[in-house]
Amino acid sequence: MRIDINEKYCITSDSMQMIVSEKTIAKSGEKGGQEVLRNMAYCSKLNQCFKWLLHRQIRESDAKGYKEVLAEIERIEKEIDLAVTI
Repeated sequence: MRIDINEKYCITSDSMQMIVSEKTIAKSGEKGGQEVLRNMAYCSKLNQCFKWLLHRQIRESDAKGYKEVLAEIERIEKEIDLAVTI
C-alpha cells in the first residue's frame, strides 16, 4: 500500500505496520535524481499515521497564534481527506 498525502509525505505499509515517510529526491549516487523515502514513524493503525502527520506538520508550521493553528489543522485535515478519499 502507498498513500501519497502531499508532495512531502506518504504512508506505506508492510505486513506488520504502517510507515509514514518523507519523500525526497536523491542528489547523487545510485539513486541520484530518483525519489527516496525516509521513514519517519512506524504505526500499527492508519489513524495513528494521520495523527502523527497532523502533529508533525503543525510543529513545522509558522503559525503564530491560536487562529493560525486552527487554520493549519483544518488545511492539513483537508489534505489528508483528499489523499484517502476513494
